[in-house]
Amino acid sequence: MKRFAFRLEKVLKLRSHAENDAKAELGRALSDLSRIESRLDDLAAAQKTAWEQRFSGGMSARKLYSYENYLQRLEAEKQQLLKEAAAAAGEVEKARELWAEARAGLKVMENLKEKKYADYRKESNAEE
Repeated sequence: MKRFAFRLEKVLKLRSHAENDAKAELGRALSDLSRIESRLDDLAAAQKTAWEQRFSGGMSARKLYSYENYLQRLEAEKQQLLKEAAAAAGEVEKARELWAEARAGLKVMENLKEKKYADYRKESNAEE
């Protein structure tokens, strides 16, 4: 009997590449979200430090005014980062859905190949 050959091997490889690409895109999206969250953590630490320095004793009005401006800038940056984080979270969900679809398509082809191989083995054993 001739050796086993899966006729849809090219489709299987194509779906495997699509799944790998979707996984890489999900990784990039998660990395972007993580980077934004890290920046938010750094910003929170900077705000805390600024608030502590603002309320320390012996500060001139000029320095107090500069701290107020600094805190306002930090707050504006925080709001921008929160918008970016929301958008990045949406991208993560979209990438996760695409990866799940690609994974499901690959799994279908893998199952089909396994079924065809099992049929081949059954025929091969029957011939022997």
